[in-house]
Amino acid sequence: MSSEQRLLRTGAAVVSLAGLLLIGLGISGIFSDEPEPGPVAATNPVPSVPGVPSGKVAAPMRAAKPTAVYIPSIGVAAPLMELGLDAQGAIENPPFDPPNQAGWYRYGPVPGQRGAAVITGHLDTRSGPAVFANLKNVKRGDQVQVMRADRSVAVFVVDKVEHAPKRSFPVRKVYAKLTYPGLRLVTCGGTFDRQVHSYVDNTIVYAHLAAPYYPKS
Repeated sequence: MSSEQRLLRTGAAVVSLAGLLLIGLGISGIFSDEPEPGPVAATNPVPSVPGVPSGKVAAPMRAAKPTAVYIPSIGVAAPLMELGLDAQGAIENPPFDPPNQAGWYRYGPVPGQRGAAVITGHLDTRSGPAVFANLKNVKRGDQVQVMRADRSVAVFVVDKVEHAPKRSFPVRKVYAKLTYPGLRLVTCGGTFDRQVHSYVDNTIVYAHLAAPYYPKS
């Protein structure tokens, strides 16, 4: 299989992921016209790592399984589970319960290694907001910290936030063959289409590895 064929196959899986997320995440607005509830409270909020240069791209880190993701600016502190492919060849979704659960696509790069690592999370559930309810509020320069099994932390800095229509998901940008360690965070966004019970957009955060961090304790 050529590299282009592999990319297109991956693209089909990503588009399927977008569709599945959009269907599964539009539940909270179906049964009520009440305002959407606030974001999920972080169970273990952490501060930004000081002294990290936002413009610097760090060298790749050694491979280590990611275990949690922290986004200090929006109060996210969530465990990470591994996500594979389902029977239809689409990326699996994290479970709705607990809502504060994100997932890492295990067939892609490990966060901290060279390439575009992908982490996904739900926007909301039937009962309220989920882990990436406030992902749209992330700004350029914000930190995204990925805790790893070797106790190291891959500290990423956000380059941009994109709101892409579901029908034109930017496959090649999300799954780009990067020459540096990158990260993409993906969830649903935009308005909710009650006719098809799905959101019309995806929110995508692009980030680069700025520094490895090794906590003393």
